[in-house]
Amino acid sequence: MVVFWPLAVILLVILSLISGVFLDRGAHRKLGQQALGKALGTFIAALEFLRIIQVSDDDLKNYAKMPGPLIIACNHPALWDAALVIRRFVRVTCIMKQNLLENPFLRNGAQFAGFIPNSPRLKMIRLALERMAGGGRLLIFPEGTRTREENGPINPFLPGVALLANQSGAAILPVFISSNSRYLQKGWPIWRMPPLPISISIRVGGLIRTGADETVRDFSKRLEGIFRNELS
Repeated sequence: MVVFWPLAVILLVILSLISGVFLDRGAHRKLGQQALGKALGTFIAALEFLRIIQVSDDDLKNYAKMPGPLIIACNHPALWDAALVIRRFVRVTCIMKQNLLENPFLRNGAQFAGFIPNSPRLKMIRLALERMAGGGRLLIFPEGTRTREENGPINPFLPGVALLANQSGAAILPVFISSNSRYLQKGWPIWRMPPLPISISIRVGGLIRTGADETVRDFSKRLEGIFRNELS
C-alpha cells in the first residue's frame, strides 16, 4: 500500500489532467473508470498473488457485462469492498461518502471516474438518475457505512437505494460479501494484521425490482430483509 498507491495516484492525476484537455466529459469519465478499475484490479491481484487474500468471486464475474441502467447494491463489511466489485465491473459509478473525497489517496481517482458524493442528498439523487438515464450502472452500499459488529450481518439500510430504484425503474443486483476475518472492518486498526490468507466470498442474488404499489420505505425494508437472510 505504501509503495503502490502513491504511484497510482500520481499516474491517475497526470492522466486526468491530460485527458481533461482533449476529451469531452463523458469520454473523460469513461477513461477514468477504466484507469481506476485497472489500478484496483492490479492491487487486488497483487494481494492474491502474495496470498494476503483469497477471493472467490466467479459468481460476480458472470454479471460484469450486464448492461444498465442497473443498481449494484452491496453489503459493506470492510474497506476494500468497493475495490473488489469495481475491478470486475469497471464501468460503474460509485456513490461514496462525502468525507472520503477529502482523502488524497481516494479523491483524484474518484473524481476522474465521475464518482458521486452522497451529500448534498438532492444533488446526489439528481446525478445518479442522470447517469442511469444514460444507461449507467451505479454501485451503492445501502448501509451508508461499514457494518458495525453489534448490528449483526448488516446495519439498517438507508432509503437512498430504494428511492433511486423507485425513481429510475432500474433493477437492483444484490451482491453479498462475506469473509472469515474482521480485518478492515469497523474498529479494526489497519496495522493490526490478522491470520493470513483472508478468505473473501462474493455471491450475487437475483434481480430485485420495486413493486408497483410498494412505497420507498417498504421496499427498503424488503431489500434489507433479503440481505439479512442471505448473510445470516
